[in-house]
Amino acid sequence: EYTSASLNIECPLHISNGLATDVSREKSKKQESGDSNSVQSFEPWTDSDSYAANIYCQLLPVLAANIGSLSSGLALGYSAVLLPQLRPDEAGLYELFNNSQLLNQTYINYSTTRHRPYTIDLEEGSWIAGIFGLGAIFGGLLSAFLGNRYGRKMSLILLAIPDILGWLLVASSQNIGMMLAGRFLAGFAAAGYSPNIQIFVGEITQPQHRGWLSGLTVPITAIGVLTMYVVGSWLPWHFAAASCSPAPILMVICLMFYWDSPYWYAHSGMDKIAHEALEQFRGSDTNNDQEMFQIFQYIKGDSESVWFVEGLVKLFTEKKYLKPFVILNSLFFLMLFSGKFAINFYAVEIVQHFGGNMNEYLSAVIIAFISLIGSLLFIPLVKRFSRKMLLIFSSFVMGVSLLLLGFCMYSHSYHSLQVLSDCDWLPMICIVSYMVAAPMGLCSIPFIYIAEFYPSEMRSLMGGLTIALSNLELFIVVKTFPNLEELIGDHGVFWLYAFSCFCAIIFTLSYVPETKDKELAKVEDKFAKLGKVNRASPWVTPLPSPSVGSVRKLHFKTHLFTK
Repeated sequence: EYTSASLNIECPLHISNGLATDVSREKSKKQESGDSNSVQSFEPWTDSDSYAANIYCQLLPVLAANIGSLSSGLALGYSAVLLPQLRPDEAGLYELFNNSQLLNQTYINYSTTRHRPYTIDLEEGSWIAGIFGLGAIFGGLLSAFLGNRYGRKMSLILLAIPDILGWLLVASSQNIGMMLAGRFLAGFAAAGYSPNIQIFVGEITQPQHRGWLSGLTVPITAIGVLTMYVVGSWLPWHFAAASCSPAPILMVICLMFYWDSPYWYAHSGMDKIAHEALEQFRGSDTNNDQEMFQIFQYIKGDSESVWFVEGLVKLFTEKKYLKPFVILNSLFFLMLFSGKFAINFYAVEIVQHFGGNMNEYLSAVIIAFISLIGSLLFIPLVKRFSRKMLLIFSSFVMGVSLLLLGFCMYSHSYHSLQVLSDCDWLPMICIVSYMVAAPMGLCSIPFIYIAEFYPSEMRSLMGGLTIALSNLELFIVVKTFPNLEELIGDHGVFWLYAFSCFCAIIFTLSYVPETKDKELAKVEDKFAKLGKVNRASPWVTPLPSPSVGSVRKLHFKTHLFTK
């Protein structure tokens, strides 16, 4: 309506007379100046300053919520910092560092070598790393309850409590029990943050900005991992943990200045507060009446935020909830079996192999920096290209990299492919391309879909269940990796993960709808209409009506759904 109005120098009825006068005055000024591109350069709603203010009104609360993602990234990278410092010393290592005259004593980190209230073996170290995932399963389940009951913002504030306690327990741990409890709480909070951040960001942002603002979670988490690797390389483990405890406190302070999601207020019957929240996230100079009306239309007929047990019953009995839940969880399953977390362990070894006697911390920093590059590239790409294109491109590059890496492993094991055995640089290229491509699509877009696929009245419940199930699958992937490695070899594991990447391409083309720049209500309508095929009447068209089991019906249904 506004585009046609700008061409005809007319304004729609729902635009105020003052704005119409400003539009015609702006048009006459440009005609007097002889600007031939007046229509193209015309900015309808506001000038560039107001447009920037509108972006900042959405960007600042998004950054405030994503401080939780930063804390999650710090927790994810902490195991690599902690475990080497708690391993028992080799014979004479302490004397070498403290009595040798060949070393400059100022370079010795006495706090790290001396503050070791207990040591851990390999089994205890695996539990410290693995209990993070067990805590994440319960954190996802709790976030499903908190998001529906208390809203997205309050859920993030409440989840900061176990996050702070986890960091304090780790920093002051005097035995393995305190360490395990702290890591469990860290995983609990990290999994609780994830769905609430995505839902909060998806509901307060406009459709044209939702993609890149939701995608900020990926590079911020990568920055947290990289920061922990850098800090842990020169601070002892207990100081590194203590330095992370202000992050959740800062998140709580920043979120206090913002309202919760307008969708949640509308579902809770607080219409006036929903108006004020939308005005805060759009700016006072923007006319929000039409968008507020669309929100009320979107939730009309839906029940208010449902209870946990009631939501579980509705999830598995109503198709409009079950279809997006099954599709997104299948995509998460393929994402986790693409081998991203297993490749991280191999990446450090390969970088060390090509770097000679490179320090383990430096190798980890290089790997985290490569992942950060891919995460930063994701922001402009998700703004420019469609979600499905990024998913397909990322899955293809990851699958080809794993396929070649598997051939390299096979040639080194059986000495059958001499060409690949001579290419010592090929594994490094495969690792770098894989770790750059992973956050550009397959390992990031499924998290954005949490806010876009699920209906608002069930969004927190379904998002929390999705994160809980994905962490359970991750735990299975990590635990089965050594067994698979022994059963089918290194090359067989990489080929299996490559097969999962190629399956993700087929699944995306067949079942995943495009959501770029689409309103949340339109995405929900796609799922509601999936499976409903209007039969053609033979009296109107010579083509017969498609039968229930026909291939034509499946083709039309998937084409209309995924276009």
